[in-house]
Amino acid sequence: MNDHTWRTGFTRWIEQQARDNGVSGQDLPEALLWCWSTTARTTGLDPEDIVEIARHTGATEGDVTAAYEQDTSQWAAAQARFDQPDLAALDAHLDALARGRWPSA
Repeated sequence: MNDHTWRTGFTRWIEQQARDNGVSGQDLPEALLWCWSTTARTTGLDPEDIVEIARHTGATEGDVTAAYEQDTSQWAAAQARFDQPDLAALDAHLDALARGRWPSA
């Protein structure tokens, strides 16, 4: 995969840890990174995931947990901003414009 748009702060942390600890990039396949990234943002990492990430990156389990929790917290805060009523109304207005319909006054 050459498209890096799916990478999260946590995914970038994993890659940096691997580099810092001398782990070869080949030891972290794109599919594995994508799975960890998706799991972290949807169902959350379980203890086995954390052990596996630590093993693949050379980081401690505590460091993996801290990085995962920080990224999840930042992501949740960003998502909460998008749910504000004013932004929801703006989004609906922009959607209407994109469909070529002007909202009635």
